[in-house]
Amino acid sequence: MPAYQIALLFLLVTIPLMIFSIPLVAIWTHHRRKMEELRNHRSAAYSEDVRAEFASVRADIKSLRDTTMQYDLSFDTNLQQLERRLAKLERPGLSPVYATDEASRDNRYVGR
Repeated sequence: MPAYQIALLFLLVTIPLMIFSIPLVAIWTHHRRKMEELRNHRSAAYSEDVRAEFASVRADIKSLRDTTMQYDLSFDTNLQQLERRLAKLERPGLSPVYATDEASRDNRYVGR
């Protein structure tokens, strides 16, 4: 086979392949771009849902912190009141008052 026939056969095969490959490459790149856009859109929507959920969890944690702080302060206040009352009862020289007669005991303790 002469060289010019090989060259002609090469051109007859490669030129149509190049011509038909341009639209195929264009279609493939368009498809790939659309898929990336969908992936990015999905991840952005997912990240918004996650952000909203994190905000909700943060609000719940803040509410729990406030509630526990209130209970802690209430407990401390009650403990201090009990300590003051106990300190008053334990002062030297002061004795607790006991009811000596029957009438004062009945008035003091309701339900007897």
